[in-house]
Amino acid sequence: ASYMKQAVGLAADLVRAKVPTLVFGQSRNTVERMLRYLREKVGDTVPRDAIVGYRGGYLPAERRAIEERLRNGEILAVVATNALELGIDIGGLDAVVCAGYPGSIASLWQRFGRAGRANQDSIAVLVTSSAPLDQYLAREPGYLLGATVEEARIDPHNVEVFVQHLKCASFELPFEKGEAFGTLAADATEETLDYLVHNQVLFDTGKTYRWASDAYPANNVSLRSVGWDNVVIIDLEHDKTIAEIDFRGAHTMVHEQAIYQHDGETWQVERFDYENHKAYVKRVDPDYFTDAMTYVQVKVLDVFDESELALHAPSGQRIGTDADAPCLTGYGEVALVEKVVGYKKVKFQTHENAGYGDVRLPELSLHTTSFWLTLPEWYVAAQPEGRAAVVDSLRGVGRALETVATLALMCEPRDLGTTLGEDADPDLAGAPAKLGAVRSYRPTLFVHEYVPSGIGLAERIHAHKEVLLDRARELVAHCPCPRARIRGRRGWGDTSAPRRAWPGRR
Repeated sequence: ASYMKQAVGLAADLVRAKVPTLVFGQSRNTVERMLRYLREKVGDTVPRDAIVGYRGGYLPAERRAIEERLRNGEILAVVATNALELGIDIGGLDAVVCAGYPGSIASLWQRFGRAGRANQDSIAVLVTSSAPLDQYLAREPGYLLGATVEEARIDPHNVEVFVQHLKCASFELPFEKGEAFGTLAADATEETLDYLVHNQVLFDTGKTYRWASDAYPANNVSLRSVGWDNVVIIDLEHDKTIAEIDFRGAHTMVHEQAIYQHDGETWQVERFDYENHKAYVKRVDPDYFTDAMTYVQVKVLDVFDESELALHAPSGQRIGTDADAPCLTGYGEVALVEKVVGYKKVKFQTHENAGYGDVRLPELSLHTTSFWLTLPEWYVAAQPEGRAAVVDSLRGVGRALETVATLALMCEPRDLGTTLGEDADPDLAGAPAKLGAVRSYRPTLFVHEYVPSGIGLAERIHAHKEVLLDRARELVAHCPCPRARIRGRRGWGDTSAPRRAWPGRR
């Protein structure tokens, strides 16, 4: 059974025993499916409204009503995302079930701490998924029990964060000419203030910058995400707003013909008004849900730093005059282009594929930061398994590196992503080959951030690349699956010498 079903099974046993329970899921769709499964399992003994969902996207009035019922002890089980992790009084709960590792020790203990208030006994369970990070923790429980809570980091100069803070500060008190904001230099502060003047948010009096907009800026500052632009979801039959979703998430969850799940019910998206940010849905009862398929491309815009890692050909073999060409690593600003190209229909309970559909939506662009690792052409040619095996192995290295980076940095798995491309050199990537020339092939692994402008994660990966690559190698080497170990080593050198098989190892 899947980890979600295992978590639901444990929660069902607790609910039948009348133990107030909180179940944490990793995403909105996961929460909705678990809510549906849990209600089906205990529907013969527990009223439907005694089991509720709680996540971002529910309307404020709906969330407040759930919180009040929790405090009054009217709810027996809640299935929630991290929206219920902290900052909300949820009354007395006796059990917590986490379906999947949340991404940091601090977050896990915060979730476990939601139960057992007032010095009462409680139970907390972590059900690990098949994800590499979860499997590592399942094999190394001492890491969870013995490691200290991570150090939280944020980049206050992130453009998306900084501009919003500057708007809120301007609303409270006018800025004087030449005044600095926080640790930012005065000239950079003034440049940003002039940008807000240009967009008619502020007014330049000659001596001060004063608030000129009729909107309250704090309303557009989210405590849980950088973006603020939302799409409203409207019930076609009753012409009533039932939920909202961030604009980026709307591409995968409310494209036309998508099955949108809300409070355990299913709605089909009949029309997505892209320009006006409205999705129109109708109540349906299918035996499947939809899962969007996304295509991602990365283009390097600016190189902040680059360095070299040594590589050797298999068994010490040297090929041509470029055999000493290094493996390049770096980090910098990138343009991330995402496009939802289709969706899968997946059956409830069995999770079988039931079909596919096309999605026609514009691309989404995101300027962020990324770490990259580029293999030289000679190294690709030296692998006896061929180019396809190299690409497959590099993709596996990306998953392993993303896993260990998530552990090493205090971030959630969805804060990072991996993509394969060709050549990180912004002057060469995508350039056509000269007439009569054979274009070189230099596969590149990108480990990029999903936060606009980045918050420093890519920079830290680059700074600690040798340690993180070594940990990634150890993760693959100790995987209990023989097929995974072979795949992890192939394409990186002689399988009899796996340490030399990884970048940075001689």
